[in-house]
Amino acid sequence: MSVSKFDIVPIRIYGTASIGVYMATNDEYALIPMDSPEKIDRHIEETLKVNVVKLTIGRSPLLGVFTVMNNNGVLIPSIIRDEELEQLKKSLGDLNITILPSKYTAIANLILVNNKRGLVSPIIEREYVNLIKDNLGVELEVRDIRGLYIIGSLAVVNDRGVLVSPEVDEGDVSFLREFFGLRVGIGTINRGISLIRSGMIANNKGAVVGDSTTGFEMMRITEVLG
Repeated sequence: MSVSKFDIVPIRIYGTASIGVYMATNDEYALIPMDSPEKIDRHIEETLKVNVVKLTIGRSPLLGVFTVMNNNGVLIPSIIRDEELEQLKKSLGDLNITILPSKYTAIANLILVNNKRGLVSPIIEREYVNLIKDNLGVELEVRDIRGLYIIGSLAVVNDRGVLVSPEVDEGDVSFLREFFGLRVGIGTINRGISLIRSGMIANNKGAVVGDSTTGFEMMRITEVLG
């Protein structure tokens, strides 16, 4: 059985290497800011092998903070404007799009998910857990990581592996390995930043990382997620 190539490319947007806060992706689409340069669009399309969708949420470019997505669905906060929602629906085909009416808007920091399983931060209102489960089409568990609620910031997961912050302990690593049924590796982004998701996006085909990411960090990302 052949293993498909996993590509990785470093970029910068708005003068920062914290590219993960501005973008989100699954295996078919990448959501990026409206005013993203064409060069960046092209890097994302070629590396992740996706269609680029350019938009704002609540007139903000922070799509990687406000969006949770996998191949089954997209979760967005209630701050999305009607015209933005309509654009999203037109652009994403048959993908499930659900507004999560939580009091928290930075939902990507609070949910860690691939195409089969997901973790939801304990601070998200319990009445919305089934809504998240139905939209993303995954098995869910409510849990923190190392006592921290920002579980979506501490790790990046695809269907091949889990790259997780060095802030976690061995118990968390064991749990993540058993829960997702995947290899788990410790890594950082952008020269030692432990909030991994802030500096990268990834799907099953590749990863886009901040341009401060070292060669060793990129090698580690490829080992775990590729």
